[in-house]
Parts: sequence; C-alpha cells; structure tokens
Amino acid sequence: MIPGSELFQTVEDKLNIDHVPWIPNWRELASHLKIPSHKYREFDGGTTAEKKSPTKEVLQLLKQRSPDLTLIDVVEALKKIQRNDAVQIITQRFPGAVGEYIRLPFKSLVLVMENVRGPRA
Repeated sequence: MIPGSELFQTVEDKLNIDHVPWIPNWRELASHLKIPSHKYREFDGGTTAEKKSPTKEVLQLLKQRSPDLTLIDVVEALKKIQRNDAVQIITQRFPGAVGEYIRLPFKSLVLVMENVRGPRA
C-alpha cells in the first residue's frame, strides 16, 4: 500500500474512522504492529483542519522503522483486529500483486507499487 494511492486511500478512509468506539481503527493496527502507544498518540492531535491522516502516519512510520515488515504482516494485523473489510480491499483490488509481492519487505513493496503506478503528478 502506497501513501497517496487509490488502494491506500480506501483503506485509510476505513481505518481513520474515530467516532464509532466498537470498530477497531488505526490505533489498534498500530498497536498490533508494535508501535508504542506514546508514539502513535502523536498522530491523534490537532484540529480537523490541520489533522493529518493517522493511518498514513502509521504506515509511513512502519516503512521507516520496520524495513522487514511485509504486506502479509499488515494483512495479518488487520485480521487480528477484525478489519476484514480492509483485508478484502487489499486482496480484491490487487489479487495478483498480493500473491506475488506479499512476502516483499513493506519498504520494497512501496517502491514496486510506485513503479507500477508511474510517477506522481
């Protein structure tokens, strides 16, 4: 999943929902992917106008801090927090890519998908 891609935006929209307390969101994903709570709480501040996407912040942090993380690790974490909707988005949107690239380190996957997508506008 590449920050800025259509796939990422769809998953981001699902995980950024904060107003429904019983639905796991980006905080649970961050926790399952071993991001310390003091770190991911930094993504929770600001007014609505200045607030960045916390899901995007989590995935960018993972890309930097966990170079061995794979797409399957992200998918497994989504399964553990029972966000099968996000898992389905990933597997249905790129069924071949998920199978082919699922064991690539997350950082490498970002580079591969950027090349598939072409340069940013």
